[in-house]
Amino acid sequence: MPLMGTCLGRLGSHYSIIFDPHRKQVEYGALGLMRQVVGQMVIGQEDRKGNYCTLPFTTEGDRFRIVDQVQTMTSLIYEAYSSDHGTKLTVQFVSPFWPQDERTSLVPAYLVKFRLEATNLIRWTHIPKGTVRRGRLRFGLKIPRAKIGKHGKGLRLEYKVDVGAKVTTGEGGATREISAATRCVPTTGRATDLIVPLSGKWRVKDRMLEAGYSLADDEALELTAAMVSYCGDALFERFGEALQMKYATMWPDADAVAKYVAANRTRLCRKSEAFDHIWSESSLPNAVQDLSALSFQSYLMNTCWAVGPGKTTWFGVAEGSCGHLSTVDVAYNEAMFYFACWPQLMEILFEEWSHHANNADDDRARRAIVSDDERFGVGKEEFNFPGRIMQHDMGSMWTANGMSYHHMMPVEENSNWLLMLYAHGKWWKRENLYETYNELNKELAEYLLWTDSTGTAFPDRGVANTIDDATPAVQYGRDNTYLGIKRLAALHAARRMFEAVGETKWARECRTAVKKAVSALNRHWLGDHWGVCLDKSAKGLIDCWTRRPLPYKILPGWDAYSLYTTNGLLYLLMIDDLPPGLSADRLRSDAENATRESMTRYGCGHSSMDKKNMWVSMNVWRDCAAGYLGLDMLENSERYWAQQVFGNGPGAEKANCFTETSLTNNLVWYPRNTAIFGLTMSTARLVRAAGGGKRPNVAPLATGRWPLLPLADWKKGRLPVAVTTVGKGGLKTRTITEKIL
Repeated sequence: MPLMGTCLGRLGSHYSIIFDPHRKQVEYGALGLMRQVVGQMVIGQEDRKGNYCTLPFTTEGDRFRIVDQVQTMTSLIYEAYSSDHGTKLTVQFVSPFWPQDERTSLVPAYLVKFRLEATNLIRWTHIPKGTVRRGRLRFGLKIPRAKIGKHGKGLRLEYKVDVGAKVTTGEGGATREISAATRCVPTTGRATDLIVPLSGKWRVKDRMLEAGYSLADDEALELTAAMVSYCGDALFERFGEALQMKYATMWPDADAVAKYVAANRTRLCRKSEAFDHIWSESSLPNAVQDLSALSFQSYLMNTCWAVGPGKTTWFGVAEGSCGHLSTVDVAYNEAMFYFACWPQLMEILFEEWSHHANNADDDRARRAIVSDDERFGVGKEEFNFPGRIMQHDMGSMWTANGMSYHHMMPVEENSNWLLMLYAHGKWWKRENLYETYNELNKELAEYLLWTDSTGTAFPDRGVANTIDDATPAVQYGRDNTYLGIKRLAALHAARRMFEAVGETKWARECRTAVKKAVSALNRHWLGDHWGVCLDKSAKGLIDCWTRRPLPYKILPGWDAYSLYTTNGLLYLLMIDDLPPGLSADRLRSDAENATRESMTRYGCGHSSMDKKNMWVSMNVWRDCAAGYLGLDMLENSERYWAQQVFGNGPGAEKANCFTETSLTNNLVWYPRNTAIFGLTMSTARLVRAAGGGKRPNVAPLATGRWPLLPLADWKKGRLPVAVTTVGKGGLKTRTITEKIL
């Protein structure tokens, strides 16, 4: 891939590195995203003649003649060629990961593997015969305000960390405060980082690791080191309680982490390579594989897994440049990772979200602290509502004391909860959760039933939604198709859960509402698609940004092709439970035609009338739904990947890592595109039926090898793979189980 900005992250600790080759720097720090400092990482080689080449993360030295970059699901690899030295230097950073293996995935460390080998030809340039390949290999960090010294055979860095200070999002150096709620817990602590030699003859010199080399024509030198970062201070705050990173309960200090990594480096690398091979040996296109790797590491960079002195366990994901914690509508897309690999994390989220649902009194208290609801079309009459509404988020970055966003998205978030919980219960046979959250489900459904005040069967209350950079029709048009379908899908999910726990009255009310909504939707079919909203009148609509009435009678774009028609249906497609009367043929036609009509250079805009604004993960989500409907849209990932190359290339303003949006928005360093894990399931059309007791069904869209991640036995290292070939009468599929570890 082209040399571009990217990142590596560790699950649950925020310990992350942003690599920025175009500005010759890294962003580094134990507390990770937006708490990092700009520093330099020195990786270079110097020969006896003084020729000194470095990778482009420092201003030291000269550039290598050629540098290539490869990112896998768990690694970042640089291959650097030097004519002066007659060598190829390969540096691989390994971010250890294996699903449901906490010690492997949470250890706050990276393994760094070096391979230096002789080369005699670089393109048409021959290395002179008799070239003496002898010199020194260097590796080190230069971090502002860090105290660096020798520690055993390696290096130790110590520095202050602060979760309460103002931060920058990289936009012209502007700073902002991102913790909305008052904190009780101290905001400062200390981090201890280590750079530890693991194999090879390293020594410490000039506050860096250094290793001599002398290579003949056919020789290579291999060395290994580790980078460890540790902060044991309880700096995360949840409802006023101090929590520390979970890894701090597994290892007492940085030295213990280093000792663990040294003793287990072969196993850590083997598991990571095995996870990488699932992708590389699949038939997923290269663009999907590259996009998956960047998306996954950007997600890991945002994750936090913390524990309290009692039994408090908190897992959540920051919303990239926005900073909001465990945003429900973002997690709605992120959850494809949990459905594919780690369902236990989903259940921690359910438990935590259950403490962030407001009744009317709770919401009045929230609005006294932070609120811009009225600006986003929420009238005062909507503040006295029945049931509960799910908060948009749990807080911001290192503080989970309550919602930090400036307005609720009630229909959106209530629907997201109900759909995720229902599908999770069926997918993993955890229907007992329906009883656990039955009272909350009733209150969330009660609110959704109340949101249709006009009798259209579509919501007109609580309709502020996640698509906050769209045209008026998409963002606040009446009887919005996106929210209408998501609401009816959620009420269908609620009905199924109520039936499972014997709540016949609630099930009946939800069934009636869904039947009316499906009927209303079908009446508004426009021949080859559904419009953005069912009501084309602009009368009474207020622009949420200017707070002025819209200047037209007919809402422009009301009948446009929409990216979001199928958004609320993917979870139901995964368990083969579309609401009765909702035509799969029409949904397929809508997805196909809307893709054609709204496509731009980097993906589909919000609608065919709003091509200026485009969100990658929402495109990927549509592609997942399309796969279950029988449409192969994998080639679209070429466009999404092109946006990542642009957003992290030499023309970009910073290293943006996974880039959700283009230049009209700044959703960067974003975690949302673990939605791409859904492509592994939708391309194979893996269905775990809602009927109960049925075996998973697989019907891939095309020939190839399709890994069935949710069916893996990660402890035993066994993975079912659907192998599809062309046979008599069409595609033939057989499922084999492979030993991958």
